[in-house]
Amino acid sequence: MTTAIGSRPLLAVVLSPSPDSIAREEGRGKAAYGRFTIGLLDGVLRRETTRLGLWLDTSAQAPAETAEEILTRAWTKGATP
Repeated sequence: MTTAIGSRPLLAVVLSPSPDSIAREEGRGKAAYGRFTIGLLDGVLRRETTRLGLWLDTSAQAPAETAEEILTRAWTKGATP
């Protein structure tokens, strides 16, 4: 995907909270994952996704904390070739 985007600089930020912290979403009545399980999607993310840019474990963060970390670190850790 990053090679298809020709504009530079390009920053990549991957939010990768733990499966346990994502599981709370199931209790909110959302159907975002369809037929996939959270564990399956997490496994693909961690094993098959190229480690490019800034990866953040946002499990214990509030949305404002995640946004602040992105703003603070994306330009130094999120730049892609």
